[in-house]
Amino acid sequence: MTSRPLLGGWGRWWLAAAALLFLRAAAADDFAITGGKTRLVDGSYLIDAQVEYRFTDEVLEALDNGVPLWVELHVQVRREGAWVWEADLVDLRLRSQIRYSPLSATYQVINMQNGVRESFATRAAALKALGEVKGLSVVRADQLKGTEKYVVEMRAVLDIEALPLPLRPLAYLSPAWNLSSEWSAWPLRP
Repeated sequence: MTSRPLLGGWGRWWLAAAALLFLRAAAADDFAITGGKTRLVDGSYLIDAQVEYRFTDEVLEALDNGVPLWVELHVQVRREGAWVWEADLVDLRLRSQIRYSPLSATYQVINMQNGVRESFATRAAALKALGEVKGLSVVRADQLKGTEKYVVEMRAVLDIEALPLPLRPLAYLSPAWNLSSEWSAWPLRP
């Protein structure tokens, strides 16, 4: 009885292609949150941070062809050492949009919380502005117990659900569209 190889020529090719896709997903140009800090101003704690939106070439090509991109910042304030089932003191989801306008050849960044719309001549300037978190009020000082320690956590995600319907299946299947940051955390001391 002769044994046949488990994978033929085409099977090996498909396996290699799948491995490359997996490696591409593992090395994706995901987002990063840096410089997170809190400060007390007029009885409220504000946070400052910078989100580096490192979109993949596929996502940038879509943006440059007029597809608006939605990003979501998820911000939480929790008691340090809190159990998983403990409620968050603060749980915010902040949405922004970046889009390219071919008629004016400008990029627009729209903050969906306050409706502020800014225009930029270059994509790099728009991405930098999209990632700036300055003076975001997250919690009033009187909501915190002076004896407790707290942690601010933040994560950024590309919202695939907000893409135009014909593009969503591709985005779900392609690792190039599955972009997010790790959770970043820093202390909040009352």
